[in-house]
Amino acid sequence: MRQLLFTGFNAFGQHNENNKSSGRTSARVNGFTEIVEPGNNDDSQLIVALSWRYTAYALGSKLWLRGLLNCEPIECLELEAPAAVRALAACDQHCLVLLQTGALFKLLPKLGANLQSILLETAASTTTGTKRNIFGQAKTETANVITHIACGSHINVAVSAANAVYSIPSFLHQFPQRQWRVQQLTCGNEHALLLNGNGDVHAWGSGLRGQLGQQTLSVEETPQLVEALAGIKITHIAAGAWHSAAISAFGDLYTWGYNSNGQLGMRVMKRDSLLKEPAVYPLPQLHDLPACCAQLEDDAAAAADEACAPLKVFCGARHTLIMRRCGRLWACGWCAHGQLGTHISQLNYLDAFEAVNDVCKDESYDVICGPWATILMCM
Repeated sequence: MRQLLFTGFNAFGQHNENNKSSGRTSARVNGFTEIVEPGNNDDSQLIVALSWRYTAYALGSKLWLRGLLNCEPIECLELEAPAAVRALAACDQHCLVLLQTGALFKLLPKLGANLQSILLETAASTTTGTKRNIFGQAKTETANVITHIACGSHINVAVSAANAVYSIPSFLHQFPQRQWRVQQLTCGNEHALLLNGNGDVHAWGSGLRGQLGQQTLSVEETPQLVEALAGIKITHIAAGAWHSAAISAFGDLYTWGYNSNGQLGMRVMKRDSLLKEPAVYPLPQLHDLPACCAQLEDDAAAAADEACAPLKVFCGARHTLIMRRCGRLWACGWCAHGQLGTHISQLNYLDAFEAVNDVCKDESYDVICGPWATILMCM
């Protein structure tokens, strides 16, 4: 049975707490609390995307938006998509909806809204002639079928099956079509990160707070290789509002960008001083993480370190979580709304990674970060 656990900002009732029988809701949830998902909680794949004022759910072809949609908390929009939903991407202005067919839609977070089809600009063709199967029949054109979507407050990105990148709806960049596969696409407020199958990270958008991982703080119109990570096989990436993170195949964690609230896992204030550490780190910073599970001696110690190496990373607006191979969750950054689920400090932030209580112990789980919230989907 699937279980959803939520912590963080909930002032608009975007998350229906399981222990709330009345119509009232907690504005701030300080620890992982079970919430009720829409639908029948069956075995269908549940897709969740979080904005600061609403949450989007998809189950098969059914869609729900819940939260502040028009002018009241706990408003809910429910509708049926033309086909099963493949992915959602939520920001304050709209929710992007990608169907299994590859069709892309926009849904405004308003009561009575309907899906609006998005027509993308045609990318320049890199091939000539018509491809045919062994029977001489023309093959269906799949170049513009969208496979990945992501959005932020000032950026909307899609990638096609032919590795064409769109700044929705305009064509932006063409990556090689052969032996080049997109593994992940994610957006912050103003920047995008893309991870390919070779383990290379590309970034574009605003880098004025160091979030692009380049030495120079500038705006990049098209995807640029993060050269500081070149030659390191990256396996997972995440983008916060103005910061970025990556994990390598060696189990190393890198963070870069804006560290206003310790979201990079680095100190905000100098030790025994009122002076601040640098707020912007434009190049990826390698972390030496604290010991996780019980550490053993001699050869067993190395095995324990490997068993607790970072596996995945997730970012909210100003907080970061890492899932380690042992299954434990660690967190740092802004926690004014309870988005870290634990360890609320007097300064409302953590500037070093600390372990979160075992909330999905002995279960597989996924993490969904919103700007000011975190959801664990335990299976």
